[in-house]
Amino acid sequence: MTNLAFSNVDSWAIWSVPTESLAGKTAKEREQAFGAAYQSETFPAAELPSDLGAALQASKFVLVGMNPGNAAIDHPADVDFLNFHGQKKSLDYRLAAAAYDTPAWGAFMTDLSGTVESDSTKVQITAADVNNLENHLDELGVPSDATLIAMGGKTAAPLTKFAKRPVAQIQHYSGANGHWNAEDVHNKLVEITK
Repeated sequence: MTNLAFSNVDSWAIWSVPTESLAGKTAKEREQAFGAAYQSETFPAAELPSDLGAALQASKFVLVGMNPGNAAIDHPADVDFLNFHGQKKSLDYRLAAAAYDTPAWGAFMTDLSGTVESDSTKVQITAADVNNLENHLDELGVPSDATLIAMGGKTAAPLTKFAKRPVAQIQHYSGANGHWNAEDVHNKLVEITK
């Protein structure tokens, strides 16, 4: 696909868009529509920009998760960018619905750690992880002033402490987050990306 040094935790904030009209729908209704249309273990590669290098160099935002969950074990090895596009039970469609119709749609996405573990208490993020992330973004050509949008507090804390790039935070879309609200996250992404 490209000669850029993408890792297995890299992806893009692009998902298959529901065929039904999303005009006038609330964020919760969009979330339900994205959930109904969600295609597990599928990345819509046809929706990617033709020049990924140029897209990365023009990045204003990078969505950053903590680490891939256990569902990543089953990703097909021959499909690129499946992180954040896994099995439906991972609830990735929640993030799709929140990002839809904001400048975050189409943004580069990655994780702080490549550790495959669904129990976030078993994953320790260090300054070295943040440094590795920043070096990876530098290597891909992501600008040094691109805002890192942390998904969840456990991602935001080490980024805020150690990252050189600016950091913002949204709620994590995981089912373990009992405070998820599609409208709040959508509005927060609008605020961050204006």
